Amino acid sequence: ELLAGGGSVELIAYELVGKRCFDLLGQDGEKREVHLRIGENGATHVQGTTARVAASAQELRESLREAAAQRETAATGTNASSSRSHAVYQMATPEGGTLTVIDLAGNEGTIETAYHSKDQMKEAAEINTSLMALRTCLAARAKGATHVPYRESVLTRVLRDAFTNQEALTAVLCCVSPACSHLERTLTTLRSAVQLTGQTKPAAPVDEVLREAGVVKGGPGTWNAEALASWVSQQEFAASVVLPEGMNGKQIMKLTAVRLASLCADDRAAGKHLFDALRVAAKEAAARDREMRRAFKAGPKPGSSMTFSKAAPAKPETARR
Repeated sequence: ELLAGGGSVELIAYELVGKRCFDLLGQDGEKREVHLRIGENGATHVQGTTARVAASAQELRESLREAAAQRETAATGTNASSSRSHAVYQMATPEGGTLTVIDLAGNEGTIETAYHSKDQMKEAAEINTSLMALRTCLAARAKGATHVPYRESVLTRVLRDAFTNQEALTAVLCCVSPACSHLERTLTTLRSAVQLTGQTKPAAPVDEVLREAGVVKGGPGTWNAEALASWVSQQEFAASVVLPEGMNGKQIMKLTAVRLASLCADDRAAGKHLFDALRVAAKEAAARDREMRRAFKAGPKPGSSMTFSKAAPAKPETARR
């Protein structure tokens, strides 16, 4: 949107390989080492990077593609061209705003590092350490902690403003996989993203009881307060009945005819009518339940391997050529 309005964006791109930094926009594709410097205000600056000024979305897109093509990659147990570094893309506007986009290297476990060399094992350990430091800083930021340990790794030093500046906005994009072999990594990634919202405690598991479809019983005993009031309003003696607030069908079915009279202005005749009408409604509901149960039992049964085996011939004949 900034570029569409005739503005421009200054882009610098570099990658973090362990504790070293390399420029991704050098001339003729040359990757030279650059250095992180801490300013007087505590901010982290990168010295020696190549800056590109993009005046259109197409120019910015081409510069980002060029930088991404220069990243360090290597084959792992999961990916043939896995990123071996964290790529940092910083875009600054003339108004002073800055957008920092970081493409993180993936967390690597035993499967991914099974065939690594000694140097690759060291790289994997550094990647995992930096990701752990990032997770710690995100959790501290989300919980509003007074101290965010951003000095623990080079990656979190680059993101210092995102952790310490209250006006900074931080967003996390997660890459997950539907493959069952990646389930553990996907869950770890999602837990790290949830920590950004401050929800560090896992939700309590909810057990779901699976039952076969059956007949749901009805009748006055299952009515809530609203259903009971609606049924009473349709009876001839409705004018004589005053239901207590919140009374449901289960509660009223426990009352005798004498006690029901207290709901009918101590009119025993009205209480007896209410008692009898409730019993009639209960019997009608029970009759409907029995009929539905018969229809359910008479319906088609779900198929199974046992049904197939019973239908199979005892001595099957094989086809002859």
